[in-house]
Amino acid sequence: MSDFGFHLAFWSLAAMTLGGASMIMISRNLIHAVIWLVMSMLGIAGLYLTLSADFIAVVQVLIYVGAISVLMLFAIMLTPRAERDNSQTKASAPAALVVILVMISTLWVAVDTDWGAVREAALTEQARLIGESLIKHYILPFEIGAVLLTAALVGAIALARQDDEDAAVHAASLQAELEGEESIDPVDVVDPPIVSDTEATS
Repeated sequence: MSDFGFHLAFWSLAAMTLGGASMIMISRNLIHAVIWLVMSMLGIAGLYLTLSADFIAVVQVLIYVGAISVLMLFAIMLTPRAERDNSQTKASAPAALVVILVMISTLWVAVDTDWGAVREAALTEQARLIGESLIKHYILPFEIGAVLLTAALVGAIALARQDDEDAAVHAASLQAELEGEESIDPVDVVDPPIVSDTEATS
């Protein structure tokens, strides 16, 4: 790739990444924010390609774009009472100040650091070296990560599942609120008290 093409690709991908990240903060709709997040992650994957880190770019697309973003969409859509519209959220000046300071510090370190030159031969067997490191040296953290992901998946399914008893309690509580009555005991809804025939007729 020529110098002009490389610089054009770098700055285009950088604008794509930063533009998507900025739209995440501006967007008030959670679904739209996840879509902008996907665009920002794709930009990061493209930046990895400009650094000749093709394996990390593919992992970025597979894990973050293909899995993490889909998990976020499922979490938003499966939450029964989650607000899709985030319009009530107001920008916080202290949080914005912290973000600006972090960005300035990161840019200063990136510009001031002497990164040096990387030999092209060091990137030829990248996938093999990463695979050997995961299987030989980092096998325990790798397996712990797999167990944590499985536990997170089971927890997400358990939270998204709504039992019939919970639905009955929620419906009875809502009906009581609409009728202006006092709060009910969930035990009475799940296991209603036995009423004798004389009490029922009276």
